[in-house]
Amino acid sequence: MTSIALASGDWRVIAQRLRTDRRSLLAGAVLAAMIALVLLGPLLSPYRPYEQLDITHLVHAPPSAEHLLGTDSYSRDVLSRVLSGGRVSLAVATSAVLIEVLVGVLWGLASGLAGRGIDTLMMRIVDAGLSVPRVLLLLALLAAMPSVPVWLLVLVLGLTGWFGTARLVRGEVRTIRGADYVLAARALGATPARLALRHLLPHALGPVLVASTLAVGQVIVLEAGLSWLGIGVQPPQPSWGNIIGDGYEFIASAPWVSLGPGFCLVLVVLAVSALGDGLRDALAPRQLPRT
Repeated sequence: MTSIALASGDWRVIAQRLRTDRRSLLAGAVLAAMIALVLLGPLLSPYRPYEQLDITHLVHAPPSAEHLLGTDSYSRDVLSRVLSGGRVSLAVATSAVLIEVLVGVLWGLASGLAGRGIDTLMMRIVDAGLSVPRVLLLLALLAAMPSVPVWLLVLVLGLTGWFGTARLVRGEVRTIRGADYVLAARALGATPARLALRHLLPHALGPVLVASTLAVGQVIVLEAGLSWLGIGVQPPQPSWGNIIGDGYEFIASAPWVSLGPGFCLVLVVLAVSALGDGLRDALAPRQLPRT
């Protein structure tokens, strides 16, 4: 017996479902275009993101042919900062979600395979983590630190978001650990590590993939909010959040400073969410052929 989600034929079915889902195709195209733009930012940016062009005459210059998104209060080109900030925001979100998935999967596997007492203890820890609002926890942790480098922000975001993944993986493992093929592998001498990675983890990869895709959008919003509050990515390094924060006070007189990164932020989050929804529909077990 093999995992429904990992059978080669089922992957073809999943890919076909995604190709025929217009919402997923559009979301994937938008996301790919945004990733390409921010990755090619150094080649596309007309100016350096930190460069103050003319503090006397180019403060809050409106959009023009030379400055497509205008300039900010320090005469810096907003388009260049949006492209550079996009790389930071997407890198922070992706790295944090990778940490979430790694810790959550390992914790969930260990809890699902452990005895009743250890499993109960591990799940109570997860419950305690889920009971604390993540935003409040992040505010408390980051505000208590004198400085927050990007690597530390990634680590804190990742280590405060793995609880849901752990519960998801643990539930999948507990559901199938008594299956005949798992018992047969155990009887044949499979080590706990091989049992977890070869026979149990594949069943959880589908739900984890969907959850991690949706989590990317959530972390992008979290990072933007924290940077807007001044406890995320620190200036002068741009991110979409602190660029929006730079223009917040001037939203009436120079709305272009915040509208550019705000539009990109909303577009990416919507695309990631739509892609995650499409992937969840494509991976729905009841819709997949069984082999």
